[in-house]
Amino acid sequence: MTHQFKAARALIYGPVAAWCLGILAPVTPIRADDALPLETAAAAFKPYVLEQISRCLTTVKGMGERVAARDLAGAQQSWLAARSGWEGSEVITNEFFPDLDRKIDAWPDAEKGFHAIEAKLFGAHNIAVLPVTEELIYNLTEFERQLRATTLTAQGLLNGTAKLIYEIGENKADGGESPFSGNSLAEMRVNVASVAAAYQRVFAPLTKRRNADLARIFAKDLTVIQALVSVPTLLDLDQVRLRDASESLVEDLAMVGKAAGLEKPRLGN
Repeated sequence: MTHQFKAARALIYGPVAAWCLGILAPVTPIRADDALPLETAAAAFKPYVLEQISRCLTTVKGMGERVAARDLAGAQQSWLAARSGWEGSEVITNEFFPDLDRKIDAWPDAEKGFHAIEAKLFGAHNIAVLPVTEELIYNLTEFERQLRATTLTAQGLLNGTAKLIYEIGENKADGGESPFSGNSLAEMRVNVASVAAAYQRVFAPLTKRRNADLARIFAKDLTVIQALVSVPTLLDLDQVRLRDASESLVEDLAMVGKAAGLEKPRLGN
């Protein structure tokens, strides 16, 4: 995920204005009996992202074997397969583990991690990436270890999900994160699927119970983004609409957080 975030502007204040104008129903103050289930749901989301990271790590180890065997095509396929697991965990990577996120997934101009390997394997068709692959395996192993020891929080998941939604529209829509491999659009689809999973598993139950109108708005705006990234190629992606849709969904998420008694989501570290 790591990329220089553009200015967040005032988009997370949009929902507050909408609320004041009566577009959304007033949000009932959070009750103490709602806070505990929300934190329990956030903590229970860890197996979802842990499975993504574990699958990613296993595949990168296989990529290391292909690199050692000087099998370029096999290494390329392993790289592509590993990206799905990593991108499926990005609702938490930058928020909870920013240092490891930079080492694993810095872009553009990466000197290590996935995208340094991508430039060699797909851009230069150069199989000489064993040292950087071994470093990636080490960092992913450390990421998995730290994740197992970390309790995910509702505020952290709100922040991480908002960051990812915003990045999909503001940075990834500008041309894609993985241009050498041509995998950018597939990665965006996985990102959107992980956003949906975080919302549905952690925030949707409370939102539906306390503000059904907001739940319907979030579901509608999420469907718009899902449709936008379902195009066949990156050239078919409507970047302007995707940017607008991502900002709308971040606004929705800010209201989801408000309904849950959380602070406004932070879009930077």
